[in-house]
Amino acid sequence: MWKKNMNQEEAAQLIERFLNSTSLYPQEWNDFVETRQENRLIESYRRQCEELDPLVNRPGEPDQEAVARLRQLIQSLRSAT
Repeated sequence: MWKKNMNQEEAAQLIERFLNSTSLYPQEWNDFVETRQENRLIESYRRQCEELDPLVNRPGEPDQEAVARLRQLIQSLRSAT
């Protein structure tokens, strides 16, 4: 079962792995964006990732503005710790 109580650094690392194409397993990103988080802060970040998902998790090149937004989320998650 997917982890429902991630901390900020775990979420930041997951987003970073997705952007770097180094996910721990093929569906890691999908599991994250599809699973609600117990922590309200992490859940708000997860929802933002869910909204950006169609722009970055698609065939061909991802939307560069969406990628930039994900990078901002990583920075924000790390500064929230």
